[in-house]
Amino acid sequence: MDENKACLDIIKKVVYNNFKSSILLNSYRNNKLNYSYILKVVYGVLENKIYLDYMIQKLSSKKINKLERNVLVILEIGLYNLFFLRKKDYAIVNNIVNFTKLLNKKSAGFVNAILRNAIRKEKEIKDIKESGIDYISIKNSHPIWMIKYLNLYYDLSFLSRFTELNNGIQRFSIRVNRLKITKENLIYELEKLNFKLFESKISDNCIIIKNPNNILETSLFKEGYFSVQSEPSAKVVEILNPKENSVILDLCAAPGSKTSYIAEYTNNNSSIIANDIIEKKLELINQNIKRLKLENITLTNYDASTYIKNFENTFDYILLDLPCSGLGVIGRKPEIKYNRKLEDIKNISILQKEIIFNAVKYLKKGGTLVYSTCTLGNMENEENFYFIKNISGMEHIKIDNKDFIKYTNVENGTDGFFICKFKKR
Repeated sequence: MDENKACLDIIKKVVYNNFKSSILLNSYRNNKLNYSYILKVVYGVLENKIYLDYMIQKLSSKKINKLERNVLVILEIGLYNLFFLRKKDYAIVNNIVNFTKLLNKKSAGFVNAILRNAIRKEKEIKDIKESGIDYISIKNSHPIWMIKYLNLYYDLSFLSRFTELNNGIQRFSIRVNRLKITKENLIYELEKLNFKLFESKISDNCIIIKNPNNILETSLFKEGYFSVQSEPSAKVVEILNPKENSVILDLCAAPGSKTSYIAEYTNNNSSIIANDIIEKKLELINQNIKRLKLENITLTNYDASTYIKNFENTFDYILLDLPCSGLGVIGRKPEIKYNRKLEDIKNISILQKEIIFNAVKYLKKGGTLVYSTCTLGNMENEENFYFIKNISGMEHIKIDNKDFIKYTNVENGTDGFFICKFKKR
């Protein structure tokens, strides 16, 4: 009962109030409830909500948008248990119905009828009649606007696989702190602890962990021998390739994984400014600084879209890993499917250009700027590449003989990322 109440509360806050699933889930990690069940059901419902609602609508005479919010989420939890956790028995139904009675006795009969009919009519209920974009949207639970937007740049075969992979297990990558240990020695130490792993083909300094449970409880993590960071995110810093004794700006830095890698990359011998508009997020960066024993990092709290006069012509290197729609990390943050809309992408792309235009002025002549996002679609990526390229004095630098690099879960098995590089003449 208590576990279902936790699931209900988290799902409602994520879908309807734009809370982050990871933060809410972490608050239940060390209590007496069955955390494994809560984790499985919360992410399961968030990953499959559109498909679950499609099935509920087949069973309900009431329109989905007319159902009381608690009742809808309870039904989603019930159907997820029945069809995805393969617990197709009436004990599950009774458990969900009894839970409903605690919240709303009047709805218990309705929930009971829907779930029992779901068991009896499973094949019919799960069958999707729609095709093309509609089928992908329902089957893999991605909003129709998102599929249509990405279909401007990717074919349906790609999008079918992209959305399917977003609902699967995501690759767990760590970055070696080479100030403290070599990659070879860290691999040795992790294998002694029975972690299964392999080296990244994307980032020189990343290791993929196949069985990451409890890895953050190890002394190796607590003492700063590695950080959790996706391969493309680490690759951004390697493409920036900052040198020692440089002045470096990470303009939108939180949560600070790239900032910390920059410090490690330059052997603690550069002056780094890590800036973020949200002051509370700077504490996350500070925690990493302390754990990793990093030096020469100054935290600032400016709005990157507003010109910062004292940054003018200051930096040898600027990292612009800008706020974006995050479509490339839906697999880690399924709430993105429910708290984004096309208008957001349009507005974000405008904000990105404002930040870019300011940042170019902060770069010294001869300085290097890398622009990156963790999203897909030209509006936030290719369009901004050409925007920077057309700014007077900016020279495009190819990466591996390409104008820019793109990563996707379909082609690379990792987060979706876009990276390009420029120099100021």
